[in-house]
Amino acid sequence: MHIVFLLGLGVLQAVATDAFSVQAELQGLYDEISQATLQFVTGADIDQFHDVLYTADWSFVDASGARHEWPQMRDQSIRSLEAPRMDAMLQPIQKLSLVPGGATVVVDVTTIRTIVDNEGRYGKKGASHTLTETTAFRDTWVVVSDSWKFQSRTQIGAPKVRVDKPQY
Repeated sequence: MHIVFLLGLGVLQAVATDAFSVQAELQGLYDEISQATLQFVTGADIDQFHDVLYTADWSFVDASGARHEWPQMRDQSIRSLEAPRMDAMLQPIQKLSLVPGGATVVVDVTTIRTIVDNEGRYGKKGASHTLTETTAFRDTWVVVSDSWKFQSRTQIGAPKVRVDKPQY
């Protein structure tokens, strides 16, 4: 699998210590996460990716402040495999702060998917639309054995959804 090869290369890289290098390295990991997410087919794909890139105690805090541990988010990730596939996923870093042993990152996660509007929520029933959803997150990354591991994600506010309007 391409995912395993890319992850292997990422683990072999030395961890950078200056902000520019860290941002470049973490942006590369966000790009890998985005591409892998588009390729996931089974729960085993999700598990394998999580085991390599995330800490064992990874957690997610939603916009309402509720904390969710990995097993709960894993189930949600597996259910998402049944949803209409994304056309693209982008995660550009907006801000990076170095902290002892890691980094805190503000990142905008943008997903783009084409849907058929059977309910007529966005116009004519049955019409095809492109939904672009952007959500801001504060992520925590830590250095473990000379490689970056994703430790936590906190949602910052509600997602912004645009219909038939590209972000860029």
